[in-house]
Amino acid sequence: MALSPKPNLQLVYVADIERSSTFYKTIFNAEPIFASPRYVAFSAGGEALFGIWTGGLTPDVKAPRFSEIGIMLPSGKDVQSLYDVWKQNKDINITRELYTEVFGLTFLIEDPDGHIIRVCPLD
Repeated sequence: MALSPKPNLQLVYVADIERSSTFYKTIFNAEPIFASPRYVAFSAGGEALFGIWTGGLTPDVKAPRFSEIGIMLPSGKDVQSLYDVWKQNKDINITRELYTEVFGLTFLIEDPDGHIIRVCPLD
């Protein structure tokens, strides 16, 4: 039987695992499913994981960063609701206020390491 691999891990490099873990616990409103001193994983639904990683024994500040991390919600109404909640949280840096793009209502936040996170409706 041939394997049919599918992407099931989104991994981003972070400089401070504790700071980033706290940030992602807040925005995901969830506890990690695995935590270690250098790697923390959150369920992304089904078999998929979202992981944060220091890059080894010492954080790798030269590790490439994603252009955007996506959080797709069921509808524009859900995007609006999450925006309203996160706008009240001083620990969440909204870098682009709510606006309408070709794919619907969207906004951008930034994590502590500068990763851009886009919230938008499902494609």
